[in-house]
Amino acid sequence: MKGIKSASEAWKTWIKEVDQILSETQILSANGNEIEYSDQHFQDQMQKLTSCSINFTDMPIYLINTEVATSLLWDEIERKKDERDAQTPN
Repeated sequence: MKGIKSASEAWKTWIKEVDQILSETQILSANGNEIEYSDQHFQDQMQKLTSCSINFTDMPIYLINTEVATSLLWDEIERKKDERDAQTPN
């Protein structure tokens, strides 16, 4: 994995899973409005993140709680909005 220096497969796998979930986050709701916390997509993404575990041979560990998931999603949404706005001619 590019940029990851550690040799831990559990860590690399977890990072890839979280990255995939965040990359699939939409900035618009199904009806075309800006995404909101109450939108189903946001709730689904939050559930995916909180269910994402780092797996060891003896047990899974869930590192992301609801607060962290919410913050990660808002950060992803804001960055995607910034990218969109930078590409939109004035």
